[in-house]
Amino acid sequence: MESLEPWITPAILIAGFAFLWSQLDRVRRDVGELRERMARLEGLFEGFTKRETG
Repeated sequence: MESLEPWITPAILIAGFAFLWSQLDRVRRDVGELRERMARLEGLFEGFTKRETG
């Protein structure tokens, strides 16, 4: 019967990369949401500062 030692390192690497990939996807989504919120705020501030009194 073969030892499991040659399989442990590749299994850990694959699991680690899968975990990092899922975290990276989550960060990308969060950054996208932040961009949308910042664009909305930018539009609100532009409308507020360009308002004419009269």
